[in-house]
Amino acid sequence: MDIYSLEQILAQNLTWNKARIKFLARFLVALFQVQTVNLAKIACVFAGKAKIASNYKKLQRFLRFFQYRRLKWRDWSCGY
Repeated sequence: MDIYSLEQILAQNLTWNKARIKFLARFLVALFQVQTVNLAKIACVFAGKAKIASNYKKLQRFLRFFQYRRLKWRDWSCGY
């Protein structure tokens, strides 16, 4: 799957604007490439012409609007 296809799928399922959809698609591809949640490493492989520090700041701005809930093993283990 190419990044354009991923953008199309995301656009069909999210009500976000085009810039945010493109960013999320690039973020997901970078996340799978580096296989870590370390933003510094993701910023290094993030697609685009911007500097690494700029990509890092974009990632921080994007993620600050999400709330995360720490899951315990029992929350997702289906009772095993």
